[in-house]
Amino acid sequence: MEETVHDNFFNNFTVVTATISATNELPENSGVYAFYHAFDFLENNLSDHIDTRIKNTVFKTKFSEKDNRSKFIVDTCGESVGLSQKMDKFIKAVSQPKERRMLKNLLISCSILQRPDYIGTATNLRDRFIEHLERDDGFLSKYGNSRPNDEFLFICFPCPKNISRELESLLIQLCQPKFNTQRS
Repeated sequence: MEETVHDNFFNNFTVVTATISATNELPENSGVYAFYHAFDFLENNLSDHIDTRIKNTVFKTKFSEKDNRSKFIVDTCGESVGLSQKMDKFIKAVSQPKERRMLKNLLISCSILQRPDYIGTATNLRDRFIEHLERDDGFLSKYGNSRPNDEFLFICFPCPKNISRELESLLIQLCQPKFNTQRS
Protein backbone atom coordinates (compact mmCIF):
# COMPACT_ATOMS: atom_id res chain seq x y z
CA MET A 1 0.00 0.00 0.00
CA GLU A 2 1.32 3.42 -0.90
CA GLU A 3 1.96 5.73 2.04
CA THR A 4 0.43 9.18 1.87
CA VAL A 5 1.51 12.09 4.02
CA HIS A 6 -1.06 14.82 4.58
CA ASP A 7 0.93 17.94 5.35
CA ASN A 8 -0.93 20.54 7.39
CA PHE A 9 -4.05 18.37 7.41
CA PHE A 10 -5.68 20.03 10.41
CA ASN A 11 -4.80 23.52 9.21
CA ASN A 12 -7.66 23.19 6.71
CA PHE A 13 -10.28 23.05 9.48
CA THR A 14 -11.65 25.52 11.99
CA VAL A 15 -13.22 24.04 15.13
CA VAL A 16 -15.22 26.08 17.65
CA THR A 17 -17.80 25.45 20.33
CA ALA A 18 -21.31 26.47 19.26
CA THR A 19 -21.41 29.81 21.08
CA ILE A 20 -21.82 33.33 19.73
CA SER A 21 -18.40 34.30 21.11
CA ALA A 22 -16.81 31.91 18.58
CA THR A 23 -18.17 33.86 15.59
CA ASN A 24 -15.04 35.92 15.01
CA GLU A 25 -12.94 32.76 14.71
CA LEU A 26 -14.84 31.56 11.65
CA PRO A 27 -13.94 32.38 8.06
CA GLU A 28 -16.34 34.28 5.81
CA ASN A 29 -15.55 31.88 2.94
CA SER A 30 -17.79 29.33 1.32
CA GLY A 31 -17.39 25.78 2.50
CA VAL A 32 -18.76 22.70 4.21
CA TYR A 33 -19.45 22.40 7.95
CA ALA A 34 -20.61 19.87 10.52
CA PHE A 35 -22.05 19.89 14.03
CA TYR A 36 -20.87 17.28 16.53
CA HIS A 37 -22.11 16.64 20.04
CA ALA A 38 -19.00 17.09 22.17
CA PHE A 39 -17.94 14.45 24.65
CA ASP A 40 -18.22 16.92 27.48
CA PHE A 41 -18.43 15.50 30.99
CA LEU A 42 -18.07 17.01 34.45
CA GLU A 43 -14.47 16.70 35.58
CA ASN A 44 -15.28 15.41 39.06
CA ASN A 45 -17.59 12.64 37.79
CA LEU A 46 -15.98 11.49 34.54
CA SER A 47 -16.38 7.75 35.03
CA ASP A 48 -20.10 7.78 35.87
CA HIS A 49 -20.97 10.23 33.09
CA ILE A 50 -18.99 8.32 30.46
CA ASP A 51 -20.55 5.04 31.62
CA THR A 52 -24.05 6.55 31.35
CA ARG A 53 -23.34 7.86 27.84
CA ILE A 54 -22.07 4.46 26.70
CA LYS A 55 -25.08 2.68 28.20
CA ASN A 56 -27.41 5.03 26.32
CA THR A 57 -25.71 4.65 22.95
CA VAL A 58 -24.03 1.24 22.65
CA PHE A 59 -25.81 -2.09 22.64
CA LYS A 60 -24.57 -5.67 22.55
CA THR A 61 -25.30 -7.44 19.30
CA LYS A 62 -25.27 -11.10 18.46
CA PHE A 63 -24.56 -12.57 15.09
CA SER A 64 -26.27 -15.70 13.89
CA GLU A 65 -25.87 -17.60 10.67
CA LYS A 66 -29.16 -18.08 8.84
CA ASP A 67 -29.97 -21.37 7.08
CA ASN A 68 -26.31 -22.48 7.14
CA ARG A 69 -25.43 -19.70 4.70
CA SER A 70 -22.72 -17.12 5.10
CA LYS A 71 -25.29 -14.36 5.51
CA PHE A 72 -25.34 -12.98 9.03
CA ILE A 73 -28.14 -11.20 10.81
CA VAL A 74 -27.50 -8.60 13.47
CA ASP A 75 -29.85 -8.94 16.41
CA THR A 76 -29.81 -6.01 18.81
CA CYS A 77 -30.45 -7.55 22.18
CA GLY A 78 -31.19 -4.24 23.85
CA GLU A 79 -28.70 -5.08 26.57
CA SER A 80 -26.62 -1.97 27.12
CA VAL A 81 -22.86 -2.05 27.40
CA GLY A 82 -21.06 -0.08 30.09
CA LEU A 83 -17.42 0.72 30.70
CA SER A 84 -15.12 -2.27 31.01
CA GLN A 85 -13.64 -2.78 34.47
CA LYS A 86 -10.20 -1.89 33.18
CA MET A 87 -11.39 1.38 31.63
CA ASP A 88 -13.44 2.27 34.70
CA LYS A 89 -10.34 1.76 36.90
CA PHE A 90 -8.26 3.90 34.53
CA ILE A 91 -10.73 6.80 34.57
CA LYS A 92 -11.14 6.65 38.35
CA ALA A 93 -7.34 6.62 38.71
CA VAL A 94 -7.20 9.98 36.95
CA SER A 95 -7.69 11.72 40.24
CA GLN A 96 -5.60 14.87 40.01
CA PRO A 97 -7.60 17.90 38.85
CA LYS A 98 -4.99 18.74 36.20
CA GLU A 99 -5.12 15.20 34.75
CA ARG A 100 -8.94 15.12 34.82
CA ARG A 101 -9.05 18.46 32.99
CA MET A 102 -6.61 17.15 30.39
CA LEU A 103 -8.68 13.97 29.85
CA LYS A 104 -11.85 16.04 29.54
CA ASN A 105 -10.21 18.31 26.93
CA LEU A 106 -8.91 15.30 25.02
CA LEU A 107 -12.41 13.80 24.95
CA ILE A 108 -13.85 17.05 23.59
CA SER A 109 -11.16 17.14 20.89
CA CYS A 110 -11.86 13.51 19.98
CA SER A 111 -15.57 14.21 19.52
CA ILE A 112 -15.00 14.50 15.78
CA LEU A 113 -14.24 10.77 15.69
CA GLN A 114 -17.96 10.03 16.06
CA ARG A 115 -20.62 10.37 13.39
CA PRO A 116 -21.57 14.03 12.90
CA ASP A 117 -24.97 15.26 14.00
CA TYR A 118 -25.42 17.45 10.93
CA ILE A 119 -23.52 18.37 7.74
CA GLY A 120 -24.24 21.48 5.68
CA THR A 121 -22.82 23.89 3.15
CA ALA A 122 -22.66 27.67 3.10
CA THR A 123 -21.58 30.54 0.89
CA ASN A 124 -20.43 32.30 4.08
CA LEU A 125 -19.52 29.95 6.95
CA ARG A 126 -19.60 32.67 9.62
CA ASP A 127 -23.08 33.91 8.63
CA ARG A 128 -24.42 30.36 8.41
CA PHE A 129 -23.07 29.59 11.91
CA ILE A 130 -24.89 32.65 13.30
CA GLU A 131 -28.11 31.54 11.57
CA HIS A 132 -27.85 28.11 13.21
CA LEU A 133 -27.40 29.78 16.60
CA GLU A 134 -30.11 32.43 16.34
CA ARG A 135 -32.85 31.34 13.94
CA ASP A 136 -35.83 29.25 14.99
CA ASP A 137 -35.17 26.85 12.11
CA GLY A 138 -31.42 26.57 12.86
CA PHE A 139 -29.76 23.34 13.94
CA LEU A 140 -29.52 24.29 17.61
CA SER A 141 -33.16 25.40 17.84
CA LYS A 142 -34.38 22.19 16.25
CA TYR A 143 -32.03 19.59 17.70
CA GLY A 144 -29.83 21.14 20.35
CA ASN A 145 -32.48 22.11 22.89
CA SER A 146 -31.70 19.15 25.14
CA ARG A 147 -28.13 20.32 25.74
CA PRO A 148 -26.34 23.65 26.13
CA ASN A 149 -24.97 25.07 22.87
CA ASP A 150 -21.40 24.87 24.08
CA GLU A 151 -21.70 21.08 24.16
CA PHE A 152 -21.72 21.14 20.36
CA LEU A 153 -18.68 21.57 18.16
CA PHE A 154 -18.92 23.42 14.86
CA ILE A 155 -16.26 22.29 12.41
CA CYS A 156 -15.87 24.02 9.09
CA PHE A 157 -13.80 23.38 6.01
CA PRO A 158 -13.49 26.30 3.58
CA CYS A 159 -13.61 25.20 -0.05
CA PRO A 160 -14.57 26.74 -3.41
CA LYS A 161 -18.26 27.55 -3.79
CA ASN A 162 -18.54 25.60 -7.04
CA ILE A 163 -17.73 22.27 -5.32
CA SER A 164 -19.07 22.79 -1.79
CA ARG A 165 -22.59 21.52 -2.62
CA GLU A 166 -21.25 18.33 -4.22
CA LEU A 167 -18.80 17.80 -1.35
CA GLU A 168 -21.64 18.24 1.16
CA SER A 169 -23.76 15.69 -0.71
CA LEU A 170 -20.92 13.18 -0.82
CA LEU A 171 -20.15 13.64 2.89
CA ILE A 172 -23.83 13.15 3.80
CA GLN A 173 -23.84 9.87 1.88
CA LEU A 174 -20.59 8.71 3.46
CA CYS A 175 -21.25 9.81 7.08
CA GLN A 176 -25.06 9.49 7.37
CA PRO A 177 -25.42 12.35 9.92
CA LYS A 178 -28.18 11.83 12.48
CA PHE A 179 -30.17 15.00 11.80
CA ASN A 180 -29.86 15.60 8.05
CA THR A 181 -33.17 15.03 6.31
CA GLN A 182 -31.59 14.75 2.87
CA ARG A 183 -29.48 11.64 2.27
CA SER A 184 -27.61 12.77 -0.85
